[in-house]
Amino acid sequence: MKLPAKPAAGGRRPLFSIGVVAEMIGVTPATLRLWEKKGLISPARRGKNRSYSYLDLERLREIKLLLGEQRLNIAGVRAALDRKRCWDLKRCGPLKETCPVYTRERAAGKGQR
Repeated sequence: MKLPAKPAAGGRRPLFSIGVVAEMIGVTPATLRLWEKKGLISPARRGKNRSYSYLDLERLREIKLLLGEQRLNIAGVRAALDRKRCWDLKRCGPLKETCPVYTRERAAGKGQR
């Protein structure tokens, strides 16, 4: 299933249930719970229910890519995600120019990769 377009507000609001997200990403709900248990994702909670945002969907897509196509293990995925800049994960494009972290790192010469 194709991921829905991210809203202009940035996609931080948790909207999707675990079953819907599992279908959109192409994994099982048990896989999403395992990734959460291993510390790769931290969805919002509404009581016992997990709720995922558009940004969570993008991170999950990246996790699936790293585990599947790039054949990394959980520790490798965690390390890769820790090294990636948020604007790479979120695919901000020109919007990253408005990000204070990006601006600060670019000024210090760290924002280029």
